[in-house]
Parts: sequence; C-alpha cells; structure tokens
Amino acid sequence: MLIISLVLVLCVFGTDTAMQNAPCPVVSTREIDLKELDGKWYVAGAATDLPLQGDCAMVVFNHKNDNTTDVSISWINNNTASFYNGSVALTMDPNNSSGDLLLITYTDQKIESYSFLDVNYEHYAVIFSCNNSDDGNSSTYELWKLSRSPHLKDQDAEEMDQAINYYVQDTEFVNFNATEDSCQGNGGNDIHSSVAITSVATIALFRRFY
Repeated sequence: MLIISLVLVLCVFGTDTAMQNAPCPVVSTREIDLKELDGKWYVAGAATDLPLQGDCAMVVFNHKNDNTTDVSISWINNNTASFYNGSVALTMDPNNSSGDLLLITYTDQKIESYSFLDVNYEHYAVIFSCNNSDDGNSSTYELWKLSRSPHLKDQDAEEMDQAINYYVQDTEFVNFNATEDSCQGNGGNDIHSSVAITSVATIALFRRFY
C-alpha cells in the first residue's frame, strides 16, 4: 500500500515552492494569538511543495487546554483524504522583537518558521515562509492564502493580494474553489486512520528523495 501511495504522490506532485532571483524580503511580523488562530481554515490558494490537489484543502489549528497547539493540513482528491500534521510553537522574530514567528515541527521532522503577512482572525490569513539560497542571491518561498469561509469574499481576496504583492510578485498558486460538499469529511472524522498514516509516511519518503 505504501509503495502504491508513493507512486501516486510522485505522479501528482504538481505544486512546488516558489522561487525568486532575490533574497528573502524582511517581513514586518506581528504578534500571533494562537487562541484566535484556533479552528478551521479553508485554503484559497497555496504555493507549496505539498501535493495539494482536488476541490478542497484545509488547515486546522487545534489549541488545547494545556496551551499547546497542533496543526493538520488536509486535502481531498477523488474522495481520498490526505493529511500532513505537526505541532505549533511561537518564537520571537530575530528581526523584530515585538513580532512572532509560527514554528511548525511536522511529523516527518521538517521544521519551518512562518510569518503572517496579514491576518484577520475572523476572515482570512496570509502565511509566508522563505529560505535564502547558499549564495544569498536568490530564495525559495512558500505562501498560504487561508479563509474562514469556503467562499472567499472579494474584499478579503483583495486584502490578501495586497499583502502578498508588497513582498513578492508573480507567485503561481494552486487555487481551490471549496464548497461545503467538497470539503465534507476533511476534518478526518469520516476517514480511516490508515489513510492519514500512509499519507504522512509517503510525504516523508518523498522529502528524503529531494
């Protein structure tokens, strides 16, 4: 089953992190409230190396009573749900003592820090991660456009695009047109746990190859 899943992921891995011929921009980070971030977010668009495909993708932050937070990225393609999970912590931005970075440790041991280019906890969020090349003349970056609603409002889309274009331009996104029906079961309650385990193991193997 794992081999079959690996072949499928290699075949559909159409997304990728974005590249630019410039170093990472210095982001004006802000304080992040994990309690306000808690809950379900629909992915309106993403530039990432995860194999996001299908009609619905979601990010769910789960802030617990012990003040820890988990995150689960999930997407549905051909009625099959895939998951990529991690734990969340806040760390201080070394370039801005009053700003926070979202530090996520994924289940395949990948660790990534994210900045919020803009956030309205009731409506939308723009999450950004960037890594400079060894020579410092170029960089790769990851962008997530998140919405509290499956139907992205025009004003929210405009606010997100303004925040993105202030730092990077001409990003190619994988976009989603989510509906309540297409996202049904994406919280994982209707999916057998073996699907999640297979998905995480497959992604971990893929990252080792690249």
